Amino acid sequence: MREEPLLSAQERAAICGGRWFAGLAPTLRHDLLRVLRVRRHADGECIFERGAPALEWLGCAAGAVRIASTTPAGKELTLTYVRPGRWFGDPPLAAETVRSHDAFAQGPATTVAVSRAHLLDVLRAHPDFAVALVQLQGLRLQQAFGLLEDVASLTLRARLARQLLHLMRGHGEACRGGEVRIALRLQQHRLAELIGCSRQRVNEQLRALAADQVIRREKGLLVVRSPHRLQDVAASGSH
Repeated sequence: MREEPLLSAQERAAICGGRWFAGLAPTLRHDLLRVLRVRRHADGECIFERGAPALEWLGCAAGAVRIASTTPAGKELTLTYVRPGRWFGDPPLAAETVRSHDAFAQGPATTVAVSRAHLLDVLRAHPDFAVALVQLQGLRLQQAFGLLEDVASLTLRARLARQLLHLMRGHGEACRGGEVRIALRLQQHRLAELIGCSRQRVNEQLRALAADQVIRREKGLLVVRSPHRLQDVAASGSH
């Protein structure tokens, strides 16, 4: 990891363009941007560990951040990938706040950090920031419950399609002919962890989607050949 004083224009646009951040008052956005610390991470670098003191709040400005958890048996589980413009980790409003998960750079990544002291300063200057933080946490809870509902109500094929759509929207690169490349090197066992199944079963479903010409592989990456057909698969998979 190395710290740098400034974001690139593209990184700044990613932070400012995040839906939640863009909805903040202009003066609040300015005060947050003013106190950001910029960090560049190598692929696979641990950004923070579960149980460590949470001394700052972080956002993803470029690349991706993999959020993971470790079971009591020592097995690591991938929970989600944070895309540019999204904030992650719990805001350390209390001195005793600790990290609830692990975070790793997925490929080269840039993060921004707001220290607890600066976070509290901004809260004192902008009381409406507290409401915005509560709204953000509420949105995260809705997303978590949505994932649980998917596991209970959707077929594996539909769950995989929904996860690929999510990854496509967050990390997609437009290709020729309307295709979209998912710019994450996803190992199959990581993808299996995201949807709650074995690597063998996710491999079977990937082959089936490829046979149906919904996706294809390209140099270790997944390419969605037909986003509309992938949406149809995701929408038609109730038990």
